[in-house]
Amino acid sequence: MDTEIIRRLRAALPMVREWIDLFVQDHASQARAISSLDFKRLPAFFHQELLEQTKVVTVERVPFPPLSRFGLPEFAAFEHSVLEQTWVGGVTFQDTIFLKVGQPSESESLHFHELVHVVQWNQLDADNFLLAYAIGLVQFGYRESPLEQMAYSLQAQFEEGSLQPTLATATEIEKRTEAIWGQVAPILAAAAASDT
Repeated sequence: MDTEIIRRLRAALPMVREWIDLFVQDHASQARAISSLDFKRLPAFFHQELLEQTKVVTVERVPFPPLSRFGLPEFAAFEHSVLEQTWVGGVTFQDTIFLKVGQPSESESLHFHELVHVVQWNQLDADNFLLAYAIGLVQFGYRESPLEQMAYSLQAQFEEGSLQPTLATATEIEKRTEAIWGQVAPILAAAAASDT
């Protein structure tokens, strides 16, 4: 992977984190815990504590950090497609899920998908999640980026009923997330080594 992109990703991290933190703070008063939505199946897959800590906010437009403005022009097309709202129904920043108005907010499947991302954020921390997500986008595109692919795959299993209801689901997501990080970390290390 191009070390210049990695360098710019690292340089943009503080701006992206600040943008996300401000967006989450600005919408905190509208946030509701997932546990308050009274889903029937989610508690069989995720611990109650996670369901109480994870918040949901309905927004007119699904937000996305202005990465091209932060020195990452290679994300301009993806950023534009998110802003056009042609396909995106929600996004997760840390422990807060933002769903576009008109999405089936009662959809357990959509919330399941976003809870996978919450677990990924928790496992990697903000910087590592953002780096892993961005590298996945650059290498594979949105749908096949590893963190998204995991969420879509588990969501499909959840929808069809083939995913075994177990509170070990989060542990499995954590293991898979660590495996993804195991592929990303050497890329970052190689880029850092070439900078010295």
